[in-house]
Amino acid sequence: MKIYINDILVRIRDRAHQSKKKFDVILDSDVDDIQAIKLKGRVLIKEKSHEAINKLFMIMTDKKYNKIKQIEIRVKNKVKTREYLKSKFNIIEASGGVVEKDNKILMILRNDLWDIPKGKLEKGEKRAEGGLREVEEETGVKVQLEEKICSTWHTYIRNKKYVLKKTNWYRMTCIDDSQMKPQKEENIQKVVWMTASEVDVALLHSFKTIERVIDKYRKLGVEA
Repeated sequence: MKIYINDILVRIRDRAHQSKKKFDVILDSDVDDIQAIKLKGRVLIKEKSHEAINKLFMIMTDKKYNKIKQIEIRVKNKVKTREYLKSKFNIIEASGGVVEKDNKILMILRNDLWDIPKGKLEKGEKRAEGGLREVEEETGVKVQLEEKICSTWHTYIRNKKYVLKKTNWYRMTCIDDSQMKPQKEENIQKVVWMTASEVDVALLHSFKTIERVIDKYRKLGVEA
């Protein structure tokens, strides 16, 4: 399971997992108190309780720790750990899409950061349908649904409550962009068609989750 907390990738794996990666910090003692302020670079955390992991997630959601690049957590049972953590957060599900047209993809500028159109699902709404609706509402572009790309998870705080948000991403093709315009109510400043090289530059001012979605999209082999 991969979760982005304040744009830091946290990966949960079974404890038997073997990795060739080198870590800057390794925590494997019996002490459960994980002090995020002391973590930096690539971090490996082993044999910690669910309560300790949850506390770390809350702390990292409250405040961004710029010295941390990535965290890997190894647990006895990653399924049980995942379910425990999900029980501690309000779960919200959203959908969005990478829209393509003439070897370009649709990017939006929201709060001065480049993003991909997406939004929260309405009650009873299917994931794919919600993705289509959100893309069309946020950009004014009519689209057609293609295959699913991937899902991402990230945390944030809303109304003093901790939220774990799952976003479902789909490849979409443009049907009509004659009414293309940013949805101001969602703080969208621009809607722009970008070439692959332009997207690469935009990703320097974006989120790690968006970078991952674009990477997964490109591996589908559909972008020029």
